[in-house]
Amino acid sequence: MKNPTMKKNAIAIALALAFTPAVYAQEAVQAEPKIQRVEITGSSIKRTDSETAASVQVLSRKDIERTGEHTVLGLLTSTAAISTNINSSTSSSGSFATGSSGVSMRGLGKVSTLVLVNGRRIAPYGLADGAQENFTNLDAIATDAIERIEILKDGASAIYGSDAIAGVINIILRKDYQGGKVQVNYEATDGFADRRNRSVSAIYGFGDLEENGFNTYLTFEGYKRDGYTTGELASRYPAWHRQTPGRSTWDAKSTFSPTGNYFLSSTNIVAAPGCPATAIDPSDKLCKFDVLQYSGLTTNNKRYAAASNTRFKIGRDIDANFEITTAGANNDYIVAPFSTNNGGTTSSTSVWYNALAGKMVGPFSYPKLPVGNNGNPYSTPVEYRARLMDTGEGFNFNRTESDQSRFMLALNGTVGNFDWKSAVGHMTSSATKATRAVSAKGYTDAIVNNTYKFGQKNDVALLNQMFPVRTTEGEAKIEFIDATVTGEVMQLPAGPLSIAVGTDIRRNSYEMKSSDNVLGGELVGVFGLQVKDRQSQYAVFTEATIPVVKRVELSAALRADKTSGAEAHLSPKLGAKVQALDSLLLRGTAAGGFRAPNIVETGNGLGRSSVATNVVDQRRCPIASELNNIIQKSSATAADKALANSYRNNDCLSSLPSFVSSNPDLKPETSRSYTLGLVFEPVKNWTLALDYYNIERKDEIGTRSVADVLKNEAALPAGQLIRIDNSATDNEFLALVRKYAPGTTTNFQGIGKLGMVYNPYVNSGKTRASGFDFDASGKFKIANVGDVALKLDGTYALKYQQYLVADNAYGMNMAGNYDGGPRLRMKLRGALNTGKVDQGITLNYRGAWSPNSDDAPTYCVTNKVAADQMAACGKVRAYTTVDYNLAYTMSKNVKLSAYIYNLLNQDTPVNYRDGITANNMLFRSFGLSAAYTF
Repeated sequence: MKNPTMKKNAIAIALALAFTPAVYAQEAVQAEPKIQRVEITGSSIKRTDSETAASVQVLSRKDIERTGEHTVLGLLTSTAAISTNINSSTSSSGSFATGSSGVSMRGLGKVSTLVLVNGRRIAPYGLADGAQENFTNLDAIATDAIERIEILKDGASAIYGSDAIAGVINIILRKDYQGGKVQVNYEATDGFADRRNRSVSAIYGFGDLEENGFNTYLTFEGYKRDGYTTGELASRYPAWHRQTPGRSTWDAKSTFSPTGNYFLSSTNIVAAPGCPATAIDPSDKLCKFDVLQYSGLTTNNKRYAAASNTRFKIGRDIDANFEITTAGANNDYIVAPFSTNNGGTTSSTSVWYNALAGKMVGPFSYPKLPVGNNGNPYSTPVEYRARLMDTGEGFNFNRTESDQSRFMLALNGTVGNFDWKSAVGHMTSSATKATRAVSAKGYTDAIVNNTYKFGQKNDVALLNQMFPVRTTEGEAKIEFIDATVTGEVMQLPAGPLSIAVGTDIRRNSYEMKSSDNVLGGELVGVFGLQVKDRQSQYAVFTEATIPVVKRVELSAALRADKTSGAEAHLSPKLGAKVQALDSLLLRGTAAGGFRAPNIVETGNGLGRSSVATNVVDQRRCPIASELNNIIQKSSATAADKALANSYRNNDCLSSLPSFVSSNPDLKPETSRSYTLGLVFEPVKNWTLALDYYNIERKDEIGTRSVADVLKNEAALPAGQLIRIDNSATDNEFLALVRKYAPGTTTNFQGIGKLGMVYNPYVNSGKTRASGFDFDASGKFKIANVGDVALKLDGTYALKYQQYLVADNAYGMNMAGNYDGGPRLRMKLRGALNTGKVDQGITLNYRGAWSPNSDDAPTYCVTNKVAADQMAACGKVRAYTTVDYNLAYTMSKNVKLSAYIYNLLNQDTPVNYRDGITANNMLFRSFGLSAAYTF
């Protein structure tokens, strides 16, 4: 039960902090040291200004420590403008890029947000997400090696080239370190001990660049996260989850039990002999099995990351840095023992693709047990629903292993009035995902030939024939060299004209391949990929800052990129900042961006297969929901309600297989972006920034969205969308409905089930996004107490729309809807430092949003949600969580820290479309850290 008084007090404290300047007089602020000329992310030109024409958010080392986060993903998502759609701790075991974490800005995806480390790229994760997206895996970056993070909230292809459409994240590692530090961290969830992680990090460095001519350090960190099963999480599921469509029996025990049940028809299911009395359901006498205890999220996630930097002088004028970073990870998923029919029915069908032969496989149906089979006591073939327990205990597994490294030598120097920098490097990234799948031939032969013995421990060789291992292996390699020269070329009346010119050369290679049993279509419902190719990329660029008059400065940049096999692309950018008043800065940018087609999209190979999940079949889902509602409102048994939910979900939360081929004629994705903003400093040390952004991306590379394909099915070319005969399963569903409502006349009208879609890569998509970023910060002293710092960080989405080819128009505004999420996200942080004690409160606000989307524009109506639940379905409410951090410096060597996330234990908002998942469930958790410095 929540404590409303406590919640009000916490909010009152935050408001008091916010308005403290009106109560306490500010003490004199010590003179700040002269600002040095540094390179700011988003520009190659060093400058002394703390503000540029584009908005740059900086997370300092102190900011990082106050978050209590010990992963780079956690650090980045602690800001309002950055989100994620892949997280190694919560991603599904079925995703392509398991064992990795990535981020996105503006909702434009991982491939449109460029992540740099020390201003340069690192190799993309070995497994492309969705078998298409090459992205930076944040888990490969050592958190304790980070000095600061700079987030450019603007397109910057004119500076950095491909991928910098939505923004740039520059993770800057420590350049010098002397001494040593060891830190241990532990985080656990309130009342749920299995949800925990711990990490340890160490850093040691020595040498003084001025006295010794060098400095070198090495940092290493290890991280381990424990997993948990869905069954262990079940007690935390709220009551409303059961009311959401298709989930009324989400935790019902499975009829695929160790001794099994005979499925004679949807209205005649009987338990097989030998079921323990404790496993018999008293309501329907079937033998049940709690499969939730055998399935869940990742477990035994172990990873390490290390970084080393040696800084030294070459002669008197050249500053050199030799950097080595390396990382590795092992992610294991909890997976249940296999079941007969792979959890399906013998009347249902599957289709998939034989990439080697270039043809569809299927429709395939699992075999019934023939007469004479050791599991069939009947005189006719029968469907036997059983759990094959000898495929448990480690036989059935799902594991991803990955490694990544970068070696880079960077040189910086000065010649006359010009600064120059250059770097050369080599980087690699590899990953292998391995799991088991059902062999169409091996499984069928074992059942039909009676070689698999039910209820016994079968020979491992037979199990390997039935359920062979399948793998997906990926490897990326990049070699690069770059060089940039910057300096002042002439003196204008308003100040110096500074320019930068440079070049960037990269050689990329990428290979991703499924095992031969997948490519040959041997495994039921499994799709594969094979691509192997190389790319060369060349770029030249120039940039200038031009003081027009005393308070007006323009910036301009132009970059030409050439990728082998494609035409050259020019990316321009213009910026302006106007110091309208001493306390008011106006700024704006206009930029062109691009993303070059990657090797998966254009390279040699057989193409790739994938499966879209949670697909709403717009023709069958309304019918299935109507039939399901009849069962759910009747006196049906729990087993029959669960069966009806499964039939309904096959059309409303279904999977749609697709096959996609590479296209060497793809054009780059391009974008146009604009920003316009201001920075206001009403009093010293208090600033407010507000920036409007507008991005339009076109020629997007991808397949047409499933929602778009299904929206105008009748207009599709023949053979692009395949529907398959599902009448056997439909008749089972209808028979079950008539068992409780004999007069039902609703039926599927001969509409087949979604089977497969051929959906090649094309340049057809468009997206436009607009909104506001805002931030405010201030600091002051409270006499005889300490230093107070306040930060507000937020973003508000005005518009997010995707182009629908079928309609020849943009779709609905997704800002505030299912695909775009809440319009408003913001964080308010208050910190008080009293010397030995540093503490703070963070308020995290996430706005409301609706469940509607282009593929389900009236989601609640389409899913026949009951009238008394329509209001709850129609909007996911806004919510605020409160975090608290405390650090105590015991001595010059020892520092202790504590963190409480979701301090007030905010409950998870009702979400009718998604229900409860590990991604959206809110927890209260506690973190502890101890650091020893020497």
